[in-house]
Amino acid sequence: MTNRKIEALRSSAAQKAKESAERVEKALERMIKQGQIVSFKSVAQSANVSTAYLYKQEDLRNRIEALRDQQKQKPKSKQPPVASDNSKSVIISTLREENKKLRAEIEGLRRVNEGLAGRVYHLQGAEELAERLKSENAEFKQQLEECRQQLQQFTAVTVENPKVTSLEKKRAGRSNISDKVKQQLDSLGIQLNSTLTKTIKSVSLETVLDAIEALKEAISDGDVDKPGGWLKTAIEQGWKPNGKIQIKSELDLFSEWYPKAKQKRLIQASQTTKDGIMIYTNDEKWIPFSEMLAQYPLETL
Repeated sequence: MTNRKIEALRSSAAQKAKESAERVEKALERMIKQGQIVSFKSVAQSANVSTAYLYKQEDLRNRIEALRDQQKQKPKSKQPPVASDNSKSVIISTLREENKKLRAEIEGLRRVNEGLAGRVYHLQGAEELAERLKSENAEFKQQLEECRQQLQQFTAVTVENPKVTSLEKKRAGRSNISDKVKQQLDSLGIQLNSTLTKTIKSVSLETVLDAIEALKEAISDGDVDKPGGWLKTAIEQGWKPNGKIQIKSELDLFSEWYPKAKQKRLIQASQTTKDGIMIYTNDEKWIPFSEMLAQYPLETL
């Protein structure tokens, strides 16, 4: 019975010694891999054994001493200096300043880009207006040339026959009236007479056409008994159609509203189109002036 206990104790001691040796081997491998300083004390702490145990094990002792001597002879690698808290703060502050400057530069470029976009839309509107004016000028030139030819013919007839009848003079005077006006009068069933002819020739073509449009509106409302007399009065007093009056009042309102909205940076640009006044917003959209006015009334600016 006593021999069995002794054998068990020996077996247990051998197992513990084996486990301790394995722990030491693993600790040494780990410390070498991680570049830790090898000493009896550090190995004992890492392997959870006593320093006396390490000194008693000749193989382990020799190995630890050899590794310790190797580390002492090996030159220490130069490590880059660790930045102090103060230097870190300086770096962070510098980076923040650079970031701030870059943001400001980006914002400035964005505003320049928006302004250029507004100018491009302005130029597009100007090109459309120029084309329309060119077309109207060509029409006016043609009408002017027709008038010159008629005048030359009338002058030639007068030279050949000074006694031109009054009827021929009236016809010659009527021929100076624009074909566009004649077509409008024919569509309304209005016959030209000397009085109406004289009235038409005394004002600009635009005034006559406005008066004709006003007559059309009045006829559609059923308020005209004598179209010829009504038109004569409309031409003399410079009447305009209601639609044109509304546009004029819109322009008056726009001229007061636009500078204030521009000053408050609510908008970027504007242009006049065939559909009316359009506003270029900060969202890079073209919106009718009436909608912008409803959103930002004049009295709130």
